[in-house]
Amino acid sequence: METLKEALSKAANEVELLLSNGGWSYKPTYRAVLAKQGYYVKQTIGSGSYSKVKLAVDYDNKRKLVAIKIIDRQKAPKDYQDRFLPRELSIWSSLRHPNLVNLHRYFESNQKVFMILDYGINGDALEYIQKKGAISERNACRWFRQTISAVGYMHALDIAHRDLKLENLLLNKTWDIIVCDFGFVKDDCKSLSSTFCGSKSYAAPEILLGNPYLPKKADVWALGVILYIFITGQMPFSEAKGTKSILNEQRSLINNFPKCQKIPSLVRDLVRNLFTYDFYKRPEIEAIWSNNWILNHNGLISRKSNKL
Repeated sequence: METLKEALSKAANEVELLLSNGGWSYKPTYRAVLAKQGYYVKQTIGSGSYSKVKLAVDYDNKRKLVAIKIIDRQKAPKDYQDRFLPRELSIWSSLRHPNLVNLHRYFESNQKVFMILDYGINGDALEYIQKKGAISERNACRWFRQTISAVGYMHALDIAHRDLKLENLLLNKTWDIIVCDFGFVKDDCKSLSSTFCGSKSYAAPEILLGNPYLPKKADVWALGVILYIFITGQMPFSEAKGTKSILNEQRSLINNFPKCQKIPSLVRDLVRNLFTYDFYKRPEIEAIWSNNWILNHNGLISRKSNKL
């Protein structure tokens, strides 16, 4: 059986051979391009209309598993390439936090952009809750604290994520949250934005109304949706009902929690605070840390408490 080292060498040699024979018109496969950079692709773990995510072995870094996002410029919309991709690469590569997926490096070859990322070996929070249902209050607080720690770090740098959702909360080998996907990331967030970003189920009312919004306040609303799902295992607002119905529910918050579940009042109060309809009155992320529910679970973010 071919060893990893042999397979990697074989793919890299493909590029060298073609170039030495004058094969400049030939476009090496993505596997060959990555092999020359020291990465051995194992399988596809995600895909979109113009991008794919591969699981690979970083042969030059103790055979560490990495995720590699590959963006095909020939398929990607021009607006994404001109506006969003440069911002994603520039901002993401500058961020370093234990609860963020790191973008270690990126490079381009044959109209494809390759992004080398941390790998969330235990999947994402959505998959976990779909299998297990609502998580315990203790672990809900731990995951939520980790999430607001990462997003708060970004907000302190005047950077908003703008696509916070369970699918973008990966779980590393110690079952800690690492936030990923910075395709809609934005800096200089003091001014209003008008770009619709993210998923409708997580979108703040001002976004659904098509009004200009403060990006960091929209992140805070999405954090409320995430916390709600952590503690109930359900979505607070269903996309299937349509935008008008969602807005009515967001405005009233009547019967917002499942009657069959005993949700502590402190958690209910925090969620409702994050769901403040008027975004000017919605709390900043820094204020969440002084919430009584967060304070009562102080210390659960410790990696010593990572057993689910």
